[in-house]
Amino acid sequence: MRHSLNAFLTSRAGNTTMIFGLAIFAILGALGTAVDYAVLQRAKRSSQDALDAAVLAAAIVNNSNETDLKKLAGDIFKENLNDDKLNVTVTAFKYDSKARTVNATARGTYDPIIMQLFGFKNLPYSVTSNSIKAADGALEVALVLDNTWSMSATLNGTPKIDVLKTAAQNLVATILTKDNKDYVKVAVVPYADYVNIGLSNRNASWVSVGADYSTTSTKTCKTVTTGTQCTGGTKGTCTGNQDGVPYTYSCWKVPQTCKTVNVTPYQSCSGGGTTNYKWYGCVRNQIASSKLVMPDPATPYAGILQTSQTCLNPVLALSNDATTVTNSIKNLVVNIGSYKPETYIPAGMIWGVNALSPPLPFAEGKAYDNANKEPRKTIVLMTDGANTLYANTSGGIAVANSTQVAVTYADQIRVCDYAKSKNIEIYTIGFDVTDAKALTTLKACATDAQHYFDAKSSADLIKAFETIGGKLSKVRLTQ
Repeated sequence: MRHSLNAFLTSRAGNTTMIFGLAIFAILGALGTAVDYAVLQRAKRSSQDALDAAVLAAAIVNNSNETDLKKLAGDIFKENLNDDKLNVTVTAFKYDSKARTVNATARGTYDPIIMQLFGFKNLPYSVTSNSIKAADGALEVALVLDNTWSMSATLNGTPKIDVLKTAAQNLVATILTKDNKDYVKVAVVPYADYVNIGLSNRNASWVSVGADYSTTSTKTCKTVTTGTQCTGGTKGTCTGNQDGVPYTYSCWKVPQTCKTVNVTPYQSCSGGGTTNYKWYGCVRNQIASSKLVMPDPATPYAGILQTSQTCLNPVLALSNDATTVTNSIKNLVVNIGSYKPETYIPAGMIWGVNALSPPLPFAEGKAYDNANKEPRKTIVLMTDGANTLYANTSGGIAVANSTQVAVTYADQIRVCDYAKSKNIEIYTIGFDVTDAKALTTLKACATDAQHYFDAKSSADLIKAFETIGGKLSKVRLTQ
């Protein structure tokens, strides 16, 4: 045999045939490797897609039990494999409740078709997939909600304030669950004209409130000898408007004719009582050089001592207690007695920023992240109407004329721009708003066009909050 082999190797006859005969094995090996590699990569892609689907499913489900999540991931993985002949299984699964991550690895083997001829069998491969569960990083949300008197109006038979409560509670249920309460907080900032910062903050360094007090006046009396006598006129019904809500009242359509007449003298007395002034949680706006001051906790906000309350529900600071947040929304009111507030949006926005800003006025917010990811700070501003008020030089609120309301809108934009300078994400929602200036300003206030919603109906409002909730609670793959 040795002699025959040497003769074959030294022979010059049929060189081309011999060389091809030797090369064919290398060619087949290269082709086989390419074919098997392509099949292996296809198997890996199928396994990766199936594992990604499994990890996302585990991240989305409202369950924090690792055993349950692992079983779910395994089932979803099997369902999503494109080839039931693939020999691959999930071999590692980990849910980190603190880091909010779901991590999984799948391992498999591939029996090559061609390469088996060269002794290669059961080629191993693995794929990994990671995701962040629920919210996209630590999340802080300030719900800046309009509870002015116009929210008492009905839309398709339902008071608008009730529609808002449903929509806002749905959002809270979406983003603040028992599984993510360690890294999601929500503040509720009701606004009308003045903002109520809560009686519990009376002694805070960023509030300046005097002591409650009373005044007593002495009764004075005088003798009255004349009176007014009116005749004629036609009585009817007139209409008025309170924060966009029409109302009717009795009035003289044709005025009476009145004159002064002598009457039997009698005593008329006034005064002689005690008037009590107390703090209900209302604070003035900060004004400097006739302009609204941007959030500035270094300068204390002045509390207003009053005979009756002219601010509604108090601000709820950032909280991870879903029940507390939900109850704050459920308890929203649109009036107290005869107090039916009108609309001043800049104050709501300022306190929305204050609710997110560390360390003051409230201490619950984390430090700002320039990338707005850890934490992600977001304001959701909702209103159902136009500004009707302005802040005067003392920081008080008064009904605005056309010139003054233009300043209010300019201040609203300034507050929004200030929030954006802090990289706060802003969603704005107009609910049944018909005023063009109000809508234009809301759109300009939003982070971008995708953050602005013009809700014309109750269903639109519910959908807007639902969409925002979905964006805030999205699950993303990290690998």
